Amino acid sequence: MSDGPSSMVDRVVLILGVFERSGGRLTLGQISSRSGLPRTSVHRILQQLVSARWLQRSDNEYTLGLRMFEIGSLVVRRTRISDVARPFMQELCATTGQVVHLALLDERDVVYLEKIGGAFASTLPSRVGGRLPAHCTGVGKVLLAYSPRAVVDRYLEGGLCPRTRTSIGSADALEAAMVRIRNCGYSTESGEASPGVACVAAPILEFDSAVAAISVCGPQERIRVDELKYRVMWTAAEISRRLTATAHPLPA
Repeated sequence: MSDGPSSMVDRVVLILGVFERSGGRLTLGQISSRSGLPRTSVHRILQQLVSARWLQRSDNEYTLGLRMFEIGSLVVRRTRISDVARPFMQELCATTGQVVHLALLDERDVVYLEKIGGAFASTLPSRVGGRLPAHCTGVGKVLLAYSPRAVVDRYLEGGLCPRTRTSIGSADALEAAMVRIRNCGYSTESGEASPGVACVAAPILEFDSAVAAISVCGPQERIRVDELKYRVMWTAAEISRRLTATAHPLPA
């Protein structure tokens, strides 16, 4: 078997599968025997997994590392947000006739967790699991506005690459937009991610931290901000209330 990328992935999966079935501490010999992989290959992979915090080593034994639990917790959290938000999104889509998005911030992008809408939805660049630059979207701008200052500073350090001629292209413009968003509680976007498309977005909060955002999106000529902003903010507030009521505060 070669050491190319695909074979390495296969070996990592085999090794992690051994831990899944054992649920405890394992030695190098046990992992090699149960995975059927050569001892030297297992040792090399284990070192890399320990360095990445996927595994922990204590003397001659290995256990699942904190990174595994962090990622698992993140998946559960995202699933819980989607489960709580989905019925509210369906109601918002039905009452507005427009596309409704649920997204969260991940480094420099927003990641779309849910997308509910009619025929117009297929014309949008967004998709479930897809990414767009945060500063070019309504959900991204509102999430940046409600993020800690350190998150915003890191984002600005990477520069602002526009998607369209109306996208925000400077740090000063984004700073001014975030001030407006914090003052009014919602964000707007018009042709910044996709020409001819507009949206209104609001943050979803859990224990005063923005964990996601929801938006109504449609053709520019059909998006009435003054009418939609209250519906979007009310929906975001209801989702926030449900999330907070069913969760435990995150440790400081």
